[in-house]
Amino acid sequence: MKKLLIFALTLSLTACNMIQRDDDQATAVAVEWGEAFFNCNYHAAEALCTPESRRWLQFAASNTTQHDLDLLKQHAADVEATDFFPDANDTLRVVELVVRNSITPSTNAEKSSQKEKALFHVTVVKRNGNWLVRMADLPRSEKQSRG
Repeated sequence: MKKLLIFALTLSLTACNMIQRDDDQATAVAVEWGEAFFNCNYHAAEALCTPESRRWLQFAASNTTQHDLDLLKQHAADVEATDFFPDANDTLRVVELVVRNSITPSTNAEKSSQKEKALFHVTVVKRNGNWLVRMADLPRSEKQSRG
């Protein structure tokens, strides 16, 4: 009976360590992707995305102006994970990112500006043992900046 209890405890601790490692890896990928995406490094972001996300990256790249790039040269976007939301499916996580100095697009290319602080939720999925960002559309700020 004692051996069975020790085995069950060991198995439980191993499972918890694996879940924690997955959470950490998913969060790290989301932050790395966010750093690339919000600084308009779409090639680096693509390496961290699912194949079906590529069209959204191409769309974002085609709408990025020189004015946007100039703004980012002055103040690069800074990304930090503040939370994550595990799903019942163990191969999906939603990571909450706070992005400072993100570009706010405008219909007039010369009017785009940087938002001091914005909140985004990024879906990260595990495929073939790797965590990748899955873009269903372009990221949208969940909460408007007050600064």
